[in-house]
Amino acid sequence: MKHESKTGLNDEELFERFKTQGDAKAFKELYDRYSRKVFAYCLRACEEKEAAKDVFQQIMSAIVDKKDSFKGGSFIAWLMIITRNHCLLHKRSRKFTEEVTEQTLIEDRNEDFLFKESVQKAVALLPDDYKNVVELKYFDDFSYEEIAKMLEISISLVKVRLFRAKKLLMENLKPMREFLYE
Repeated sequence: MKHESKTGLNDEELFERFKTQGDAKAFKELYDRYSRKVFAYCLRACEEKEAAKDVFQQIMSAIVDKKDSFKGGSFIAWLMIITRNHCLLHKRSRKFTEEVTEQTLIEDRNEDFLFKESVQKAVALLPDDYKNVVELKYFDDFSYEEIAKMLEISISLVKVRLFRAKKLLMENLKPMREFLYE
């Protein structure tokens, strides 16, 4: 389905204006047309509103960053391919993160001092915002609500930071886990 703008421009012409001239109004019109559709797709794929918001933001950034990769054709098809790919990446990342449960971060795992030491070093290397929430949640055993109050941030931001911190930890700990346990 081709959309026409108030100026008579279709999706592809609007995106071309944004791409070549940096026309923010053209981008805003495309955003207004498709943001709900893209967010709905993210919500279905991610199953959690906060994760969907995160992925949606990544998609919007990717559209701007990858604007030169659009070589013509259907703008909506290109947009939905980017959307699909980001949602798939999120699912893969989430699956990997879920394989390593929260308890893995705090359990002694057969009293293995190497693993314990690796976790402590990996946590210490996290950015401060992530390190704080990880330590408060997993080492000090505070609830999401308590952490939010202490850090004066929203509960959803606490969860987002924990999700991102666990993702970073799993990436950093993967070689050690493979070495020790597989």
